[in-house]
Amino acid sequence: MATIVRKIVHGSLLTNVVASYYVAPPNTKCRVAKLTCTNTDTTAHTVTIHLVVLAGSPTVANMVTSAHALAPLETWEAFECEGHVLEAGGSLQAFADVGALVNIQGTGIEVF
Repeated sequence: MATIVRKIVHGSLLTNVVASYYVAPPNTKCRVAKLTCTNTDTTAHTVTIHLVVLAGSPTVANMVTSAHALAPLETWEAFECEGHVLEAGGSLQAFADVGALVNIQGTGIEVF
């Protein structure tokens, strides 16, 4: 078994509909080590994050953060996600209330 620390989300602007920002590769598990969201706007916005199993859909059952409020220009460490494990094919999915104004970045530990 090998492990590698890698950037799993390379700085993407969230859309206003749920989208996938990372998918664990085949035969690989990923432990979320750090996840941050930055509101680049001068007004408040919200972020929702799901950790979804292979072939699953984002639902309230896999929601980790629901409409977390970000103040203007705030960077938030999504500690609720840290330590969670995505099995092979599992995905990190998220959205903001308004598209293209909130940035998401993350690092994970992949085990294969």
